[in-house]
Amino acid sequence: MANLNFWERLFPVKHDFYKMIEDQAVGSTNVVGYLILWLNSRSEEDYQLLLREADAADKCRFTMEDSLIEAFATPFDRQDIYSLSVEMDRIVEYAKSTLIEMEAFGVSEDSVIHTMVQQLKVGTDQLTQAIHLFKEDPLKAQILIGKIREVQFAIEDEYRKGMVALFKGSDPMHALKYREVYHHIKDAEVYLGYTTDVLHKIIVRVV
Repeated sequence: MANLNFWERLFPVKHDFYKMIEDQAVGSTNVVGYLILWLNSRSEEDYQLLLREADAADKCRFTMEDSLIEAFATPFDRQDIYSLSVEMDRIVEYAKSTLIEMEAFGVSEDSVIHTMVQQLKVGTDQLTQAIHLFKEDPLKAQILIGKIREVQFAIEDEYRKGMVALFKGSDPMHALKYREVYHHIKDAEVYLGYTTDVLHKIIVRVV
């Protein structure tokens, strides 16, 4: 971290990229939280809350991209900042598409959807916490990386179980609709993993 602090003193960072990344992470986990609310209520209000929070998370990403173009110096590699922001945005997009497709296809929450989304919320909460810790205590942030991996494994395991049950069913249309929803949640988990990979790479470089 000594070299990082030297460069920060030599070329003061105009934009607070740590805060921008954390703001986007908070927005991302809020989107998943609103998805859980909507699954419980199926209300138009919660539907719109999720879409508004997704738009807010997108604005965080756009602000980040504009700041990267303007910034002379960044606290760590600008490509890593960009990649972290883009991968995190995909979590939001797949959470939003889960909402939209469930509404469009008339899919009700089942135990698989419930478990996967609940676990996704745990993972995005841990990602947000890791990003919050990363500037001041990257070693503590690194501990959370392993916990996020455990969440990924749990989601993937639930996905497989759900797919097995669908394939054993006698209603192909039901299986097709639910498979689409399961897959969107799993895609959100995949991008949670990609985001975590980028964060871990940054942590390794700065420790």
